[in-house]
Amino acid sequence: MKVVELNEGRKIEYELNGTKLDFADGTLTVNLAKYQRDSDISKTVIGDKDGNLLLIDRPDTLPEKNADGRFYVAIVEIPATEYEEVEVEGEAENVVMAAAEVADENDSTEDTAPKTHIERKAKPLDTDKVTLSLWSVEDFNIL
Repeated sequence: MKVVELNEGRKIEYELNGTKLDFADGTLTVNLAKYQRDSDISKTVIGDKDGNLLLIDRPDTLPEKNADGRFYVAIVEIPATEYEEVEVEGEAENVVMAAAEVADENDSTEDTAPKTHIERKAKPLDTDKVTLSLWSVEDFNIL
């Protein structure tokens, strides 16, 4: 995981275990793989004056600290899902592949080779490609 410090000062404690990113000794745990999609995703961790943490979609207008005591703690950037193509034995289950197989059946040559098709399989999240950007929590009571 790439870590970027956005300003000077003490940062929130965090620990990465597999695909789970833990903040402040269990105050907030984020399963990064759960949020991975077909495009890059950003999630923002905000805190309040009582030490509570909340994961939200990245806001464009939240100042470093706003009037109700909420402040930025971190931004987690999760890369898009990567796929690999895998050859699988058996007939395809989707409509496009089935239509291609029907067209092949109309062919007059006899094919004795086992039927296979290509499937797209999601690769596991590569946490080395996750970026964690941290703000100072020097003035806040984060557990």
